Amino acid sequence: MIRMKVHHIGIIVKDIIKSIKIYSKLGYKTITDIIIDQNQNNKVVFIQSSDYSQIIELIEPINETSSIYNFKEGYHHICYEIKTEENIFIKFKEMEIGKIFTKPIKSPAINNREIIFAYLRNGTFVEFIL
Repeated sequence: MIRMKVHHIGIIVKDIIKSIKIYSKLGYKTITDIIIDQNQNNKVVFIQSSDYSQIIELIEPINETSSIYNFKEGYHHICYEIKTEENIFIKFKEMEIGKIFTKPIKSPAINNREIIFAYLRNGTFVEFIL
């Protein structure tokens, strides 16, 4: 079993500024500046619920080379922070629940920590912070 905890939920938006305003009416506060992720060609901002229990990543594609350009607005992924020393690539393959489809890339939105994306057999996208 992989030891991990939920870090955030990723939501695709068409306009990050308008989305910040919408979520602020639900009690969310921005906890980062808007970050330009040149690796994935997205704008990203993290917002947190008023009770500090949830973090949402709002993601806006910058252009057609964005990793999410052709995705619909709405839920995209759940992100887990790995809390184990086990090799995630080996462990994920052994579990036979899906496939990791990216190589590790640095995420400027998460202090340049490496991340990978996987999809589960049910079609759900999952991000792992290594």
